[in-house]
Amino acid sequence: MTAQRISRRDFLRISAAGAALSVLTGCQNPRRWVTLEPFVSPPEQQLAGVPTWYASTCRQCPAGCGIVARIMNGRAVKIEGNPAHPLNRGKLCARGQAGLQVLYNPDRLQGPVRQEGRGSRQFQPLSWDDALLSLVSKLQAAGDKVVFWLGSTISGHLYDLFQRFASAINAPDPLVFDLYTAFNGYPTLIQANQGQLPAYELGQADVVFSFGADFLGAWLSSTRYGIEFGEFRNQSLGKRGYLVQFEPRMSATGAKADRWLPLRPGAEGLVAQAIARLIADQGAGPTDRVERARALAADVDVGSIAEASGISAEELGRLAQIFAQYDRPLAIPGVPLAGKDQAAGIIAAVQVLNLIAGVAGQPGGQELPPAAPGLLLKRPAISSMERVRQVIDQMAGGQVGALVVYGANPAYELPDQAGFAGALAKVPFVVSSTPIIDETAVLADLILPDRTYLESWGYTVVTPGFGEMIVSSQQPVVGPVFDNRSLADVLLAVSREIPLAAGGLPWADEVAFLKESLGQLAGSEDPERFQADFQQHGGWWQKTAPALEAPETSPEKARPLSPINFLGDEQEYPYYLHLFMPTLLSDGRGASQPWLQGSPDTNTTISWQTWVEISPVTAKRLGVKQGDIVRVTSPAGELEAPVYLYPALRPDTIAIPLGQGHTDFGRYAQNRGSNPIHLLDVEAGGAGWVTPRVRITPTGKRAALATFENQVGVTEGFINEAFPGR
Repeated sequence: MTAQRISRRDFLRISAAGAALSVLTGCQNPRRWVTLEPFVSPPEQQLAGVPTWYASTCRQCPAGCGIVARIMNGRAVKIEGNPAHPLNRGKLCARGQAGLQVLYNPDRLQGPVRQEGRGSRQFQPLSWDDALLSLVSKLQAAGDKVVFWLGSTISGHLYDLFQRFASAINAPDPLVFDLYTAFNGYPTLIQANQGQLPAYELGQADVVFSFGADFLGAWLSSTRYGIEFGEFRNQSLGKRGYLVQFEPRMSATGAKADRWLPLRPGAEGLVAQAIARLIADQGAGPTDRVERARALAADVDVGSIAEASGISAEELGRLAQIFAQYDRPLAIPGVPLAGKDQAAGIIAAVQVLNLIAGVAGQPGGQELPPAAPGLLLKRPAISSMERVRQVIDQMAGGQVGALVVYGANPAYELPDQAGFAGALAKVPFVVSSTPIIDETAVLADLILPDRTYLESWGYTVVTPGFGEMIVSSQQPVVGPVFDNRSLADVLLAVSREIPLAAGGLPWADEVAFLKESLGQLAGSEDPERFQADFQQHGGWWQKTAPALEAPETSPEKARPLSPINFLGDEQEYPYYLHLFMPTLLSDGRGASQPWLQGSPDTNTTISWQTWVEISPVTAKRLGVKQGDIVRVTSPAGELEAPVYLYPALRPDTIAIPLGQGHTDFGRYAQNRGSNPIHLLDVEAGGAGWVTPRVRITPTGKRAALATFENQVGVTEGFINEAFPGR
């Protein structure tokens, strides 16, 4: 990998020129370190047909994998994993490789636009001068009643600038919320782990109990967990790790498990408590583990849990012996836990097994990341659903004068019951920075399209870092494709016209702020040399000592859990609803990319549509076949989609993937499938999702499934084995 460097003389010249620009030209396109595409007169160091590689960071999810982009004649033609990056070690998932379709998407806005009336979809192009003047005027009018609603993939330096801007005008801290982090349970995991997002180092474990964590799908850092899983399966001396997966519907991870246990939805925490209780009662395993189990295990009735979960008491006893007797066991809490009531208590119940095993806070077990180096390097603070509800209530009550949305799409990502759209109508001014018009942008007054991550500067403090302190670099791998501007430069430019904000953001432009922020990592090293190395190699990292002492045990962790409450009467709504995040489209942000839309789902091979997974046993009872369109109704909403017969699913449960159902977001996503988020509700107190029960109604209509396989050969044998005595 090579990177073009900027000389000190050139940098000072550019910085001086930038400082002299006015508010409306202070965020002009900086042409630094990369050259616009394609060349008419190529630079000396660029040879026709010889590629140049630039290191950066993938922003298709919050994980922060290192990437290298192959540039030919000024155009990005391929993205690969950065082999020097300690998080993903040269590996990259399909979402990361599809990033070129974010950069060159035909539906990207080519400059700022104003909407004539919210929801009209009548967009009028603006000059950047007019757009910024409008933004300054509206933010001044809003005063301290400005709310910044951010997505989790925001660069650390931009999050820092938003915080500084909000503080300068006495506005509240930015809200960081999107469907990816909410559905994957980031807020609850953070709450249950001393305010940090944990890493579960299964690569050094010899047995893993995964309670719904689809770590080979779209859960947290899926590329790194794929590497960890490879090490887990190929240990020294020919040993092979043993994986047990607890979940009502077989995920990509469940398909790789040695034992897949289709437990009843909502019973994950109960099963974890039963296993802890059995370790204590059976006295199996090392003495210290048994003693910890007796101190930590809740006083629960194993027989009642067996009945509630669908896993026999005998099987629970065998599982307890396995977990207690292996040398390095590890328990991982996953997605189904995060959306339930008592979510934090359920995750704590699973992690008590790690306390019993003695792997909490240890390398090769459950770790928390160290603090970010220096005060200026920021990790976005993921907001809870409670904070989201508070902001929506403030919007509805007329207490928000302006809403700025960056990297999130709450109009798509929140259930109808959250009331976001209605509350947004009470906000006088709404601005979005999305490069492609999405559902939230359609409800905005002004759109200031940001550059994509492949055109942008930044850094990411990687969390979790799996035992390493990682600051991953982000730089433009090509020049801006369209006349879009960095939102960091927009903020800095606007702040110079708002008296309260001017003193808090004194930097001339984004690059000046970024260099100052990262300068603390240089130490005694020459700052310019450090900056060049930081960009060239893809970041800065160092091994860290274990960052976590064993989590403190509170009485709540030893308290027996109550049965999960599901929204809806069992007689009227007889089936559990299990939503899952597909590997490719994830939370819907991949729907604008045709590579991801057209690639087959890992478990069903379906593409381009929403489907409803039903067990063949249930389908027979309902009188429906594959391809029949059914109506799924919950107490909160309904949708229609074709049936897919999925034998690896509990008969009392139906499953639907997220990711489709966009009404906007470009030609590849628009009006395709259904959004099952609208079947959900949120708790009155705002703590999390409310998982509903549903009913299924055949509509008499049919639709072809875009699938790469047929189900010939899928027999009753699988169902008989997985669900004996159904």
